[in-house]
Amino acid sequence: MTQRAGGCIPFILATFLLAGCAADQADMAARGRDKLIGLNETDVRMCAGHPAATAPVEHGEIWMYEHGASQIGPGLTALPVPYGISISEPSGRYCRVQLRFVDNRVVEVAYAGATDIWRARDAACAPIIRTCVELAERRPTSP
Repeated sequence: MTQRAGGCIPFILATFLLAGCAADQADMAARGRDKLIGLNETDVRMCAGHPAATAPVEHGEIWMYEHGASQIGPGLTALPVPYGISISEPSGRYCRVQLRFVDNRVVEVAYAGATDIWRARDAACAPIIRTCVELAERRPTSP
């Protein structure tokens, strides 16, 4: 019995590691909803590159960035557990980040697609906005 319990420990640790990575990604995506507000078009091009698509809207434009995520963590998509069973996160995670600009500034950030990883909301969106969030956080705030 002790040997069986010991065999589960790596699985349990790996599960917490992957869930923790997904939670970190979800936190980054949540911060992006606030931190990207106010960035101008040049800032966004510098930190996220050119958008995959754009769409004109009244008084502005929407820029769209896309990312497909098939795994999270250090190269693991499935976790082996004792008795030949494996638990895996469904593949096909996908995020489209939509940035709405008015007067050359981001005024709204929205995420679309199958964005949750390991039940972490919008975690698949973090790779798109990470550099922009870091740019926004490095900038001094105006009084």
